Amino acid sequence: MRTPFTGVGTALITPFTKSGALDEAAIKRLAKRQIDNGVHFLVPCGTTGETPTLSAAAINLSRRAIRQGRDHHPPAA
Repeated sequence: MRTPFTGVGTALITPFTKSGALDEAAIKRLAKRQIDNGVHFLVPCGTTGETPTLSAAAINLSRRAIRQGRDHHPPAA
């Protein structure tokens, strides 16, 4: 069954470390901050422009970090 996306959603940025690696800790903090402030669903690798430059592995890592950061509350698109 699909989860309906209703309410306010946020296209999250994809933070990187100074070395250029995906910053998993920052992704988790961003997800938690959005949830704590009332966002109903999250869009990892959304429309902030970096998605075309990410590998499939980096996108999957970002999605996994967001799932962990949101503690299974609102859905992630």
